[in-house]
Amino acid sequence: MSVLWDARNTAEPQITSQQVQALLGSDVALTTVLTVLSRLCQKKLAIKTQGSGRSLLFASATTREEHSAQAMLELVANSQNPALAFAHFAKKLGPEDLVALRDLLAQEAQ
Repeated sequence: MSVLWDARNTAEPQITSQQVQALLGSDVALTTVLTVLSRLCQKKLAIKTQGSGRSLLFASATTREEHSAQAMLELVANSQNPALAFAHFAKKLGPEDLVALRDLLAQEAQ
């Protein structure tokens, strides 16, 4: 996913499986890359589109931050006390992150 997320921030947000393989390093087989990309598409984490000729293009379905937020929401949803889970999470944040979180919450409240 990291390769797809990094590509999302470039002029070419969609990349081929060969490009993914090159970015991962030559010790990863193309068949392995294709298998993983296929599974990411099945899980709706990646999007596959037809490129030129027979090539396929892959892109992340969400940003890294959107994915992280969704994962956190799913974890909290499984908690018996979501507010307490968020409180424990907030205790672990540094001062700058707490200020940023407060600012974002204030914006959402308006």
